[in-house]
Amino acid sequence: MELAAEAAKRFKTEFGAGPTAGAFAPGRVEVLGNHTDYNGGYVLPAALQQGTVIVGRAIEGDTSTLVAADFDRKSSFSVSSPTRDEDNSWASYVIGVVDELKKSGVKIGAFEAVIRSDVPTGAGLSSSASLEVATAVLLQSLYPYDLGKMDIALLCQRAENKFVGVNCGIMDQFASVYGEEDSLLFLDCQTLKNETVKMGREDIAIVICDSGVKHALTGGDYNTRRAECMAAAAHFGVELLRDVSWDDFVAHEAELPEEQRKRARHILTENARVLALRDAIRGTDAEEIKRIIAEGHASMRDLFENSTPELDVLVDIALGLPGCYGARMTGGGWGGATINLVQRDLVESFAAELALKYKASTGRDATIILSKAGQGARTLNAGDWE
Repeated sequence: MELAAEAAKRFKTEFGAGPTAGAFAPGRVEVLGNHTDYNGGYVLPAALQQGTVIVGRAIEGDTSTLVAADFDRKSSFSVSSPTRDEDNSWASYVIGVVDELKKSGVKIGAFEAVIRSDVPTGAGLSSSASLEVATAVLLQSLYPYDLGKMDIALLCQRAENKFVGVNCGIMDQFASVYGEEDSLLFLDCQTLKNETVKMGREDIAIVICDSGVKHALTGGDYNTRRAECMAAAAHFGVELLRDVSWDDFVAHEAELPEEQRKRARHILTENARVLALRDAIRGTDAEEIKRIIAEGHASMRDLFENSTPELDVLVDIALGLPGCYGARMTGGGWGGATINLVQRDLVESFAAELALKYKASTGRDATIILSKAGQGARTLNAGDWE
């Protein structure tokens, strides 16, 4: 595994010996289910082939050292008293997991680690959850503890909520843990019931297009949207929008402030779209798949208002290209990437034309990432990096 080999080589350079353990956790692409997770709704993501590798070894003492090989940064922290490194925001995703494990009663000692990733940051592909989950899996090797897959996903979510300060839902960490090759994942975020959704068409490839407009969910927009959703739910006397019926919403939506009304309408219709796409994608009707996904993007653009002009341009171009089975923004929003379901034998021409037309329309270069649904988090050993 190339990423692991690169990480192990850097580890030996930094620390004078090779790592004793390693882990890989994939990024994820949100096929449908935008901001529905923290509203107790439904999501339909897929784990990617791209992901984060972290290799390390346990050491004596109290000070852990992290090296981010991708941008040549180093951070150290106290295991007994984990605090944020304000000069290295990326380290918070690791330190937060350590903090949550300790709060769960797990005895974590000091360690050295090197991180390598091929998940683009700021593209909406959940590089943060990938790093959190990889950290949890590495530490399970270095300081064994007994937690199930969903418990690990929930712990990593808490790390991002409480330590990093982003009130994300469970989708990203769930997808990184549970990924299945060539399949989507369905999750009911209220009950945590989940299932693998095998695609009915074998000719679908995933093409991700990074708009070049970076997003940062640690800014205020994400938490503002969450607060608006919670306020709308409270108006209906419930904690989560998931528990508002469509008939009740339609009857009383005019009572809501305009922004809350739009956010709530997006969430309720998005939940319905996830259920519809879960069924449609098991079949072979490409036009139905395309319609549902396109409606999802329009809702994000017009109701949730977390798209950008560049993302809208990418979606409009993609929907007009041969072989496109669906296109929409993916991830938290305010920048990042689009996901495109594309006929496999037209991927190269689709990607080339999409990038060319996007450049002509916006003056920006798009980064095209070809992928497919991949496996979830796993431990690595020396055979993976030697």
